[in-house]
Amino acid sequence: MSLSAGGGFARVSALVCTLLACGAHAAASVRAEPDSTTWYVSAAAPIGGDGTRDAPFGSLAAVETASRAGDTIVVRAVAPDVAPLDGGIALKPGQRLLGEGPAVIGAPAGTALPRIANTTAANDGDAVRLAERTEVGNLVIAGAQRGGVYGHDAVDTVITGNDVSQTNRSCADGFLIGPFTLPPGLPFGVALPPAPDFITLDNGWAAIMTDFTAGAGFTRIAGNSVHDTACGDGIDVRAHGTSRVHAEVTGNDLRTINLGPGNLSVLALGVQAGDSAQLTATLNGNAQSEIASPASSLLNEIADSEGVFINAEGRARMDVTIDDNRFRDGYGNFSANGLEYVSTNGSPVSRVRVTDSSFENVTGDIIENYNLSTEGAQQSLTLENVRAHHSEFPAAVLNSLIPANLGTCLVTTNFGRDARTELHVTDSSFGGCSADGIGLIAYTPAGGVPATSALTFDIGGTVIEGAAAHGINIINVGDTAVLRGTVARTSVSGANGSLIRVDSNGVIAGAALEFGAGELDGSARSCLAEPHPRVRVSGIAVTCGS
Repeated sequence: MSLSAGGGFARVSALVCTLLACGAHAAASVRAEPDSTTWYVSAAAPIGGDGTRDAPFGSLAAVETASRAGDTIVVRAVAPDVAPLDGGIALKPGQRLLGEGPAVIGAPAGTALPRIANTTAANDGDAVRLAERTEVGNLVIAGAQRGGVYGHDAVDTVITGNDVSQTNRSCADGFLIGPFTLPPGLPFGVALPPAPDFITLDNGWAAIMTDFTAGAGFTRIAGNSVHDTACGDGIDVRAHGTSRVHAEVTGNDLRTINLGPGNLSVLALGVQAGDSAQLTATLNGNAQSEIASPASSLLNEIADSEGVFINAEGRARMDVTIDDNRFRDGYGNFSANGLEYVSTNGSPVSRVRVTDSSFENVTGDIIENYNLSTEGAQQSLTLENVRAHHSEFPAAVLNSLIPANLGTCLVTTNFGRDARTELHVTDSSFGGCSADGIGLIAYTPAGGVPATSALTFDIGGTVIEGAAAHGINIINVGDTAVLRGTVARTSVSGANGSLIRVDSNGVIAGAALEFGAGELDGSARSCLAEPHPRVRVSGIAVTCGS
């Protein structure tokens, strides 16, 4: 089964989008409902206000009690020396919570701004609790015991133009990754039976998070500044159960996102689909920087940090497009990444397309396309005009044993006996990495019935330079059913190991590797796989194409 555009999953995605009216949601906002009331609340208000503009309420609790579904609540701006409205607020369906005045993002120091917080346990510590058809905009959320903005099954919501910081001071757990397993025989080049799913990674609660387990609808998270989290993620969207969700996450700036005590992972931007959920997501114009920086906390040194994290599991269906993403400076341990797209368990079907984006400077692999599930997951990654440069973990010496997760510019793996993984790369650039430039690994665990696993790829119009290990490293372990790929119009140079390395330890039922014209160390070649002192091919027959 192909996962490419026009295949079965494309039809499923089109159907989901039709059901959810994706086009209409792209520009969605929540409008004030007929017969609604506008209420005002101010941290500087004296006691006895009635919620009018001239006599605003003095607490979030008061305006929450007085307001009805569909009402608008305006938070008035106050001087910086006035404490923010505290205690959090739980919105009712159809309500709008809006900050008064000019845009809070980019406001000069000393400007009077609409500010709220939650230093209490009310609403589980969330500063804003969403309901369906609600909008939260132009607020400074200056600290929360748990989330800045959180909603569970709060469909058709809009969260725009907020400045959110110092969230999850209680270090509550949020986004959970796994369980999943790793191939035990890969370091030894031996196919072993799959190990059970035994690894889980927990993340701290996100500053902005929307969870779905039932129903259908959209969420729009746009133009927010999320920074200096106390203990956890930046923005997370999770779809589970039977939910059908369209998420639009656009124009958000995420910086200085920090790991919390007791957590192993931290995500600037996370998207997850599990169970039998169906999720389409558009991630456009977002930026991530200074993720898990040790300058913010020494605890960040051990973080498995991620700029963008896309996770499919269970029996979910997921389609994600990423455009104009800018990631820079991700710190933490060897497993830190700019972009990680991973199927962790079950048999999900997913697709991710990344265009016109850059990922620069990270400790581990810059871009990971990981199919870790041993249960027949299917995933496809497309990269068009993507730049991935500079990883730091000193991995070249370990590359022969552990050819992934330690600093490769782009790594793709297919680890299940019935798994299928695709990679499509065009007009992209990879360089300055501490392991391989591009790594492609088919590991088929041992089993009693014929494998149906397939790893397919095509790489064209791409530059790979300055890898500390190999330029392109293609590895097979086990009785993979299909390993098929093409490389053409591609330049490979400056690798410390082989420019191109192909190696197999196992019998592949359908192997077809074709190399076209390109450049090796600056020299034009009519076929990249022609005999060359820095091209090593073993165990898999290769052919030359046009």
